[in-house]
Amino acid sequence: MLGRALKMALWVTYDHLGKLILANLVCMAGLFIPGLLAMTALAAEHTGTQWAIGAPTAVLTVVVLAPLAAVALAHLAKELIDNRDGALRDLWTGVQIYGWRAVGLGALYAGAVCCLLSSAWFYSNVFRETLPWLGFTLTALALWCLAYVTLVWMLAIPTLVQKNGAVRQTVKLSALLVLDNPVFALGLAIQLGALGLISVPMLPLMIFLSGSVAAVLLTSAYEQLARKYALMEMRKAGVHAPDTGMPLEGFGPGVRVISREGVLEVDETQDDYLNRGLRDFMFPWKG
Repeated sequence: MLGRALKMALWVTYDHLGKLILANLVCMAGLFIPGLLAMTALAAEHTGTQWAIGAPTAVLTVVVLAPLAAVALAHLAKELIDNRDGALRDLWTGVQIYGWRAVGLGALYAGAVCCLLSSAWFYSNVFRETLPWLGFTLTALALWCLAYVTLVWMLAIPTLVQKNGAVRQTVKLSALLVLDNPVFALGLAIQLGALGLISVPMLPLMIFLSGSVAAVLLTSAYEQLARKYALMEMRKAGVHAPDTGMPLEGFGPGVRVISREGVLEVDETQDDYLNRGLRDFMFPWKG
């Protein structure tokens, strides 16, 4: 499933590279000035500057602007996957539809990170001399919780865009998806981490493409999860599909459900994002 998500993300990016570059530039433009101001103020020697300018600007960037950029890119990625096309105005549409809830998710994640990191620091120091084993256990538990919360937040933005639910519903569904697909979620996090490691030393890549690629990858991953659970629901409901297939509602063109020896399967042979190879990459005009 992770392989299909990576392949879909590759071809979505390949087909819509220009739009994704422009979208990334727009989002980076919105993050660059406040982010630079926050880093400059926090690095200043004057404590008043750090607290009066650095801290509020950092909170604005991390809790408000970054989630808004993420949800805008995720909505554009959804349009590209569902309709095979999209426009830059979809960025603003995503902000209008999901903006406040995205900020709510950002605030929840920032609060959880602060609580868990402070807990890890507290337990490791308080019990260092008296009960070191207890301090180590509680610190490890806090860090494991932090890792889980990060995986949940990773899927929260595409979940919000796909399901259009409230903040509480989005967090609950994301948490259940991570619990039910831990290897998939971990593999996805590793791919995003690799993208981040590549982007940091290659600043042009970060400026022009990294955010868009991350949004496309996460949206493609959610698409695969959605197809998996839609098929499970159809099997549970006893739906019978003809051998010629039936469209899977809510998904892009070329996605059907077929019956093979009485077993329902998702037929993706007509999904052009999943059925291209090196020849299509080298010679797209022959497709």
